[in-house]
Amino acid sequence: MTKAPERRAPSLAEIEEQLIAGGEPPLLLRRKVVGGLVAAFVLAVIAYWATSEYFGISYTIDEEPFREWVDGFGLLGPLVFIVIMALSVLFAPVPNAPIFMAAGLAWGPVLGTAYCMAGLILGSAMAFWVARRFGRRHLPRLIGAKNAARVDSLVLEMGGRVVFWSRMIPAVNFDWISFVAGMTAIPFRVFIIYSALGMLFPTAISVVAGDGLGRDFRITLAAGGAWVAVIVISAVVYWRRRRNGSRPA
Repeated sequence: MTKAPERRAPSLAEIEEQLIAGGEPPLLLRRKVVGGLVAAFVLAVIAYWATSEYFGISYTIDEEPFREWVDGFGLLGPLVFIVIMALSVLFAPVPNAPIFMAAGLAWGPVLGTAYCMAGLILGSAMAFWVARRFGRRHLPRLIGAKNAARVDSLVLEMGGRVVFWSRMIPAVNFDWISFVAGMTAIPFRVFIIYSALGMLFPTAISVVAGDGLGRDFRITLAAGGAWVAVIVISAVVYWRRRRNGSRPA
């Protein structure tokens, strides 16, 4: 009697090719959007150089009044900020970038990044458990039974790499990843560790940009340049994978 072949879980490459080959690309990975971002950044650098060099315009913000106001809360200030940061994740899609930059102005790049990360990790954990408690059983209904099985297979096979790279790509919203991950079979420990590692770079870049507003606007421009560079690299990789995936075998 011939033994029936075992059903093989789809590999990462197979699922990636299916996702890349069809459907619209994420907004920040579309060619016109990427080109517009690069052009806008170049124009911003030229405008800054021209206005500061020839007209003596300063773009630096006096951060002392803001820092004194924050320091007036004592230890309560960082705690309140961390709670606000966590709630911004739980009640998505509250934009995080202004909060990151405010942290840079208030506490500088090191403490600002630490407080943001504490809030992000707390909020991500809460969002993960809310989705796992109330949403896991609805995943097959939302995306189909086969797709739900594929997502679980991908997460189980690749583990934290999926979460890490999703956090690193600027085109993907931080907050929704926690909810989506909570509806898959990924272990919480793996999710939270790789999630924190993936959030660190983009969070630090935003905090440094905020700190630069109170020190030297060139720091903010450099942070913005790093953000644009990551988007360009992500887009180039996406376009190549999409083009290769569309070629006939």
